[in-house]
Amino acid sequence: MAPAPPTIRTAARPAPAAPADSGRRRLGRRARRFAAPLALVAALAITAAACAPEGSPGTYSGDVVVAINQDRAASGLGPLAWDGQLAPYAQAWAQQLAANGAMVHTDLGAMIRLPWMVGWRALGENLIMTSGVPPAGAVEDAWMGSPPHRANILNGGFNRVGVGTASDQYGRLFVVTEFGAR
Repeated sequence: MAPAPPTIRTAARPAPAAPADSGRRRLGRRARRFAAPLALVAALAITAAACAPEGSPGTYSGDVVVAINQDRAASGLGPLAWDGQLAPYAQAWAQQLAANGAMVHTDLGAMIRLPWMVGWRALGENLIMTSGVPPAGAVEDAWMGSPPHRANILNGGFNRVGVGTASDQYGRLFVVTEFGAR
């Protein structure tokens, strides 16, 4: 497995205390005038982010798919479409891995024989565990540096994908990508 990307660390510094007479009355009126529109914009932004479907660009899972599809395009392959059946499985498996703190692949041979997998011709799976939350492109770069993971990404037979992510209590991120062909 490729080495994990470096952890990104940030530090916060508390704001300095305001002087005793800082013109609060004047700032209070200005703040009240802009508070309602600002609160509305913030609420709309939070709602839009919460409503974005998984796999959409701008979500972490979506950014992983974008990176995968960029590598596929660079190799002359068509993009993988987000799959609503593979995605929940990838998410549940990522949560299971994070809960157990272990990296274990799914038995894809057994999985494809399950009744709810009727219609699937082939499956593949990529896993990664990182410290912190690296950019999605760094996850994809690590996979592309590993021949078996690269083979899944560049498998021209796959046409669907689902991505799941989960973090454990130590701040490690587990990313599961399920590839499929229908």
